[in-house]
Amino acid sequence: MDFFSLGLSIASFCALLGAARRVRGWRRWRLSSGRPAVAFSLQGLAAGLADVLLLRRTFRTSRLRWAGHMLVVLGFVPLLVLHAMDGVVTASLFSGYEPTLDPWQMGRNVCGLICLTGLFVLAGHRWRTLSAASGLEDWALLGGIFVIISSGFVLEAAKIAAPGDFERMAEEYLFAPEPEEYDALRAYWAYEHGVRFEDPLPTSAEVLAQGRTVHEDSCAACHAPTATAFVSRALVRVLPRAVVPARSTPRMLWLVHVGSAFLALALLAWGKWMHPLATTANLVFRRGRTHSDGTAPQGLALDACTRCGQCSLHCSVAPSFRVLGNRDILPMEKLADLRAWLAQTDRTTPPALLVEGSHICTECLRCTEICPAGIDLQDLWMRSKGALADAGRAGVDGEIRKRSAAQWAQELARRHVDAFGPSGSGLADRAESFWGCVQCTTCTSVCPVVAVSPDPARDLDLTPQQIMNYLRMGLKAQTLGARMVWSCTTCYKCQEYCPQGVPVADILYELRNLGAEVLRRKEDGA
Repeated sequence: MDFFSLGLSIASFCALLGAARRVRGWRRWRLSSGRPAVAFSLQGLAAGLADVLLLRRTFRTSRLRWAGHMLVVLGFVPLLVLHAMDGVVTASLFSGYEPTLDPWQMGRNVCGLICLTGLFVLAGHRWRTLSAASGLEDWALLGGIFVIISSGFVLEAAKIAAPGDFERMAEEYLFAPEPEEYDALRAYWAYEHGVRFEDPLPTSAEVLAQGRTVHEDSCAACHAPTATAFVSRALVRVLPRAVVPARSTPRMLWLVHVGSAFLALALLAWGKWMHPLATTANLVFRRGRTHSDGTAPQGLALDACTRCGQCSLHCSVAPSFRVLGNRDILPMEKLADLRAWLAQTDRTTPPALLVEGSHICTECLRCTEICPAGIDLQDLWMRSKGALADAGRAGVDGEIRKRSAAQWAQELARRHVDAFGPSGSGLADRAESFWGCVQCTTCTSVCPVVAVSPDPARDLDLTPQQIMNYLRMGLKAQTLGARMVWSCTTCYKCQEYCPQGVPVADILYELRNLGAEVLRRKEDGA
């Protein structure tokens, strides 16, 4: 078995093995039981295919990124179908096909150049917008395609310049040529096609005319002028002269080119390399809808992420990442860690960063609406919060609601709350912040959280004016666990309507931050 057959077999086996592993893992990655019903329709299928072929969702999020992806697709797909699979596809569709004839020779260079341009656009876009959040795997996919395309150009340039290929073809297709004709053909190919022979050759018009005649009789039917391979022919000028004449050079470059393509095929179902297939399938399931109907398998959605970063760039709580430094606040990073956690056999101990990042999410739908891969991130976040709660990690807000304000007062008192911030420096520590409160209940009257509660004493523990009164009495620890602190929407109505100018909303927000810090220290084992 030769290298090509063996490499193709191994790469195909690795790809199928990875695909089977991924599909099998989808059952373990599920966040809920049951199977969604798929409502099939030709109109929905057509809309999904339009999203795949035209990249409509990508166009809506970033015109530059859309242009890069379209260039890569328009350049790479023809190379894959018409060049890499030419023996199966092109030769069957076009009689007299030869890869060294036009339009195939020129088309190869055009498509390769288009693909490389798209890769540079995507790399520049990622470097400009997501360099800090991009990992090795993100760059490896772009780098892998770059190696395949660029090695193809270098291989073609070596074939153009290497005299070994010319001599092999002359032996096969020239029938007992005269020495004078053979030298004239060599001179013509050196002058017209860029072949680098070791010995000097004549360049007179008579010799070149004779070489052209021999070429047209014996070679032109299978060889177009190499000038149409404009990228590869340009590379001939920069190839080292000491390397090209070696007979082993084209073979070595062929091994690099084909080997890199086989490596890409083998990695197709592993890591981020899976996303071209998973994203396509997910968009078809999405069927062109602005919001998903939950028909796409959750495992498929997790695999469809391209790590383009659009969700993180548009995330409404992204500023929290800059303050807390937790990467799982960003949807792109949170999705990767969620997938890693779901892949574990034991889910009883989810990572603390994932818990915090999940519960900071406000479920504003921005990430779902902007996702070019059509992933229903909103559904994943809501279901993952439930899964985390089932694992005993309901987040800060969930932990607070497990106890009453009085119970939390005792707990927080044992943890020395003042140690988590400079004593006397916060609004809740300075009497002048709340001493003006006259308990007029205006803040409670205008509070929308109190208004929607049928029983504020049960649902909120304390109302806003009661919290101010507790602070006046020095009972700060009793306020930190009050559900009102954690239910406040920071609409600032209480602060705007307060006749005494008490910063009620700012104080509630400070108390919530202090309580969150206390609980975070608990989860970290402090």
